[in-house]
Parts: sequence; C-alpha cells; structure tokens
Amino acid sequence: QPSPGAERDANEILCVGRASDPNKGIENLIEALARLPHPLRLTLVDDDHPDSPARKLAQRLGCADRLHITGRIDNGELVRRYQRASLAVVPSRYEGFGLPAVEAMACGTPVVASRAGALPEVLETGGAGVLVPIDDPEALAKAIGALLEQPEARREMSALAPARIQAAYAWPAIASRTVEVYREAIAAR
Repeated sequence: QPSPGAERDANEILCVGRASDPNKGIENLIEALARLPHPLRLTLVDDDHPDSPARKLAQRLGCADRLHITGRIDNGELVRRYQRASLAVVPSRYEGFGLPAVEAMACGTPVVASRAGALPEVLETGGAGVLVPIDDPEALAKAIGALLEQPEARREMSALAPARIQAAYAWPAIASRTVEVYREAIAAR
C-alpha cells in the first residue's frame, strides 16, 4: 500500500528481478539505464554477488555507478523501496503474471513494462503504467524518461492504482472469483 509519509526519490527507478534469468529482461533495462541521463539511478532487487550479469553489463556500458543491487531484502524493505521509487520497471521477455508490477501499483508506484505475458492486462487493470515492446532498450529508455518528465501524470497514476489493484487482486477478490469458477465447473459437470 502507499505510504502517505514516504517521499519519492525523483532519481530512483526500481526493478525486482533476477538478472541471471534471461526471461526477466534485466539486460535490456541496464542498456536503457546507459541511455538515460545522470543522476537517474536503478535499484535492482536481486542477489548481489561479484559475478552478477547486471553488474558486469553496467560496467561494460559505463553506468555501474548508477546501479545498486540490494541483495536479498525482507518484505517490509521491499515495500519501502516501492514506496520510495519514482517508478518501477518490469522489462520481462516472458511473464506469467507480473507480481512486481502489481506490487508496485499497490504501493502507488507507476510502472514501465514490456508487452510480455500478462503484463498488458495487469497494467490495464491498475491503470498506472506504460507498455513498451519486448527486447527494445531504446523504447524502454524513452518510456522511462518520458514518464519521469511527467510528475503530474505519475501523481495521477499513483492516486488511482492502489484501489484498482486492491479491488482486482486482493486475496478476498481472488478467493471469491476462484469459488465462482469452482461453482461453474461443478454446475457444468
């Protein structure tokens, strides 16, 4: 959920994903970061180790000083990170559901995501995001930059998304829809 007292960091974008999983598209995000201006920084919630492919690529592209890899963090810290970031990025090549996008919007954080898997549906439901083509670091950088230049649009997205996400994806809503599917299946049998 959003935190009324949390102040957004205008220069921080957040991504939750494993750089070691090619389906997460983290390399596209690092390439986009290299195209974006200073002082913009990326916080990547991922295991932090010396052989991180994200760190290696950022070093090669000259943006390692703007990449922070958190290592493992608990849920409370994850929520605080969502609440603080200006926006969250989900650059996946494939995504079954897109939990990080849902979590970000539930915290009132706008999202830039690729058109992978269920992400278009999730962003439409939350109403707080911008979609870009899969595997397109240039489009990703442009969308991030454009959204960061529109603080009023981000504020509007931040205000609307939490209630929409709660209505669609909170456990009571999911449980109710699941029960309804079971009832339909039983009735059809």
